[in-house]
Amino acid sequence: MIIRASLLTTLSTFVVLGTACSQKGGDSGGDDLRFDNDLVELDPARSSWEGTPEGVGLVEFINDEDTTFEVLDITVGLDRRAAGNLVAHRDGGDRAWGTTDDDIYNTVDEIDAVRFVGPRTIDRMIGFAAKAGWVPGAEDILGIYDGVSFTVDQAAATLELANSLTLDELDYDLGLHARAAESIALAQPIATIDELSRLYYVGRSALTELKDVALASDINEQY
Repeated sequence: MIIRASLLTTLSTFVVLGTACSQKGGDSGGDDLRFDNDLVELDPARSSWEGTPEGVGLVEFINDEDTTFEVLDITVGLDRRAAGNLVAHRDGGDRAWGTTDDDIYNTVDEIDAVRFVGPRTIDRMIGFAAKAGWVPGAEDILGIYDGVSFTVDQAAATLELANSLTLDELDYDLGLHARAAESIALAQPIATIDELSRLYYVGRSALTELKDVALASDINEQY
């Protein structure tokens, strides 16, 4: 009985510590633990803005030289701690923009990971960036995913196609790898190209095929 009680105590302590370690400061919630497992899709983005035109605009806005602490604090109206931490992360130890120690943001998730930055802060910055013209338009580049470039319109067309096809159509008609086809079918409806590119076995080949077919379909519909 003593051994059993000791084991239960040890397990309980492990659970508590594991839970505590997963928590994150600020208002954005906890970080998911990552496991090296190539049989599942990549970890989903924490922010719903990841991979969207608005999210791309936010990243460009935050990385810009003119986005200073004063802009974030006063003009955008962020918590001073969030504004300071965002600029400090970007500008590096010397606190100067455009120098070798800069650590610019690459994703919305990276911005979300900054202390005192969470969903409400992200939403406020998204709204400001959209009004200020940072969000890419239809013909602008949304991003490059697994080596495949997408404009905003191309991404929308590709997603519409991916969400409209059945497993058999993805596998046999489109000729995707069976595992990629299954991943897409199980994930439908897929919200963003970022989400699509994270799916198991969906890489350059699948994205290229989906994009090419989607664009060809758009051209055919115009004539």
